[in-house]
Amino acid sequence: MTFADPSQVEKTVAAPAPAAAANVRDLRLDFFRGIAMFIILIAHTPGNFLTSWIPARWGFSDATEIFVFCSGMASAIAFGRGFDRVGWLLGSARVAFRVWQVYWAHVGLFFATLALTVALTDSGYGTRNYWGQLNLWMIFVESEKWTNPNILLSFMTLRWVPNYFDILPMYMVVLMLMPVIMALSNVNKWLVAAFIGTVWIFAQKQLWINLGLPQFYIGFACRALGGSQLVL
Repeated sequence: MTFADPSQVEKTVAAPAPAAAANVRDLRLDFFRGIAMFIILIAHTPGNFLTSWIPARWGFSDATEIFVFCSGMASAIAFGRGFDRVGWLLGSARVAFRVWQVYWAHVGLFFATLALTVALTDSGYGTRNYWGQLNLWMIFVESEKWTNPNILLSFMTLRWVPNYFDILPMYMVVLMLMPVIMALSNVNKWLVAAFIGTVWIFAQKQLWINLGLPQFYIGFACRALGGSQLVL
């Protein structure tokens, strides 16, 4: 028996697998979201002359619309491909899990902020009531305008959204609409456009009031304590 010369044996080298296409972050979204947040900061700074020059003074939309649009685009980029890759059911499950995460981020952020404002108010540093400035009176004080026996339950079930804390609940609504949009797009892309247009029309509160049909307004309303209404 003879053995082949190892030096003469042609070595078979496995071809490297093609590298998966890397997901590149779209910096345009980050840029415009940053600009929107900067404009929102200016708009909420008292006594700031720049508030006369924000987009809301000159066009049909303001920084909030910019931020919401960018958030919708970011959601589509982050989760849209998942529907094509794993199907509608698992794609929806992934979106539901993210909604669950955002919900607890909303809860944690609120209670952390509440604890901080209480600590600052009780510290004696200055004379401001910080939780009062955030209009959180209904958590601590009973009034003829509201009652607060179920205030925490109302917050946890998103029936009451405190001032300045409506961004994450809004984002949850955007995410929950994704499975609907993907299901419609699988049927016909024009159905998506029709759905968006229909939602926009029925979200025009003043239009339906002028038509004498306020019951057709479909704003995502949170019933506050005492019967008043807060809108996401």
